[in-house]
Amino acid sequence: MFSTGKVNAVLAAAVLFLLLSTCAAYFAFNRLQTSEQWVLHTLDVQHALDQFTATAGRAGRLRSEYVQSGDPILLSRQAEAAVEVRNALSSIQRMTADNINQQALCERLSQLTDRRLVLTDQAVELKRSGKSTAESQAPLTRDMMSAADETETVIHSMETEEKQLLTERRNRQAASFTMVVGILLTCLFLALVLFLIHHQLLMDQVRERLRAETAQRNLSARLLTLQDEERRKFARELHDSVGQHLAAIKMAIEMLHRKLPGDPIVVDCIKLSDDAISETRTISHLLHPPLLDEAGLNSAIRWFVEGFAKRSGIRVNLQIPDPIQRFEDSVELVLFRALQEGLTNVHRHSGATQADVGLVISGNRITLTVNDNGRGMPASALRDLKEDGTAGGVGLAGMMERIREIGGRLEIKSSSHGTEIVARVPMRQQENAPSGTLPSEVQQVRG
Repeated sequence: MFSTGKVNAVLAAAVLFLLLSTCAAYFAFNRLQTSEQWVLHTLDVQHALDQFTATAGRAGRLRSEYVQSGDPILLSRQAEAAVEVRNALSSIQRMTADNINQQALCERLSQLTDRRLVLTDQAVELKRSGKSTAESQAPLTRDMMSAADETETVIHSMETEEKQLLTERRNRQAASFTMVVGILLTCLFLALVLFLIHHQLLMDQVRERLRAETAQRNLSARLLTLQDEERRKFARELHDSVGQHLAAIKMAIEMLHRKLPGDPIVVDCIKLSDDAISETRTISHLLHPPLLDEAGLNSAIRWFVEGFAKRSGIRVNLQIPDPIQRFEDSVELVLFRALQEGLTNVHRHSGATQADVGLVISGNRITLTVNDNGRGMPASALRDLKEDGTAGGVGLAGMMERIREIGGRLEIKSSSHGTEIVARVPMRQQENAPSGTLPSEVQQVRG
């Protein structure tokens, strides 16, 4: 049998792996989240570059349209576009502050942007002054086209850099995701293996405990069987040996009484011998009633209930089938002992004035019921008895073990109004035994 320490060690290792997997997953998810943020950052930079290119192109078109038409609305829109270009450039510079290469390109892009805006302002000023001609605008246009081409080259370089960064960061993101999945699967697999080992160790302990409990029950059943055999033996010895000796003593005293008629000592001896014979017969029958073997359970129950009522002074209402079929010796003995123990507890512990005994045969089960109008069992004792069968003393524990041994069940219900004991056992008839299940009327036995 595996030790409890080993089982606990395996469980602790499994829990530790789960904790490690949780920590590893936490750090891996943080790394994955960081990689995802860098990917999103790269996409934002690309979007900002596209926005800068579009805004710069729109500003150049508005400048050309204004130079050609002189429409002041176009001039206002071109000024707004110039502001948007500067804002877009500032956004790019801010987002690429962590990249030295991009910062150098941003610096060059800023210079080209300033140059293009200055050329635009010069072209606009020529138009405003009325000095704008094809010849005067041509140098400005060539310089702006040159700056635009160089700007496009810088933008292309920055986009290429961002694409490379995006590829690297996506690869890093994929690697982080793979690492997360790998860590989780590995730790969960190891934890599952350890939990399976822990389950196997627990099952080994359960099987070992079940074997021990089965052995204990077998031993208890064997002890109860030996106890019944010893009771039967003692009952027979009391009846056949001690009882015969007492009868012989009584006969000798009666002979002496005929020689000494009226002698008070002899009369007392005869009375004492009668009491001794009666008490010996009662003890013998209580140890093992011969009616149980000779006439069956019905007669044994009636005899015991009548004797119990006389000895205890408790009124007993008895209702059993009449006549009743014979059952296996083990079934009849268990039911009789259950009745004996139940009524004994009524007399000793309940303080009851009345008890009810019933025997019902239904289907393939026999139900014996003993209830009283006493003070009942304490709630704690009843709970302990139901949980481990130890709170009710040796008698109830032995009764539960006897009934369980033949496949039956014992139920105990108790309150301040009394206690009810119900024994349900499987019906096993003797071969070639008479049968009949007609219920008799309630028989009341008074003490």
